[in-house]
Amino acid sequence: FLAACAPPTLYYWDDYSETLYDLKSEPSDEHLAEHIETLQAIIAKSKEQNKRVAPGICGELGYWLAKSGKSQEAIAYFETEKQTYPESQLLMDTMIAQANKSLKKG
Repeated sequence: FLAACAPPTLYYWDDYSETLYDLKSEPSDEHLAEHIETLQAIIAKSKEQNKRVAPGICGELGYWLAKSGKSQEAIAYFETEKQTYPESQLLMDTMIAQANKSLKKG
């Protein structure tokens, strides 16, 4: 009954807190993969529900992809974060520069 009175949420978070906690408390490739899947699901479901992707989600996904050696994919998410939240431009430009360095090395 009370749930009907709750204000609608601005962002869709899925299992973000749980998978991030698992990754931080017990770092492993499995937990990283689960968290990446959650971030991708948040982005997809946010679009489905016509909600804005929460601040930092695309940037974080880009970070984990870059750490996994997927620099080209990471850059796309950094660009999306920067377009969605212009205040993140300085950080995202720095992350893009780092990802580009990785591409040139590889």
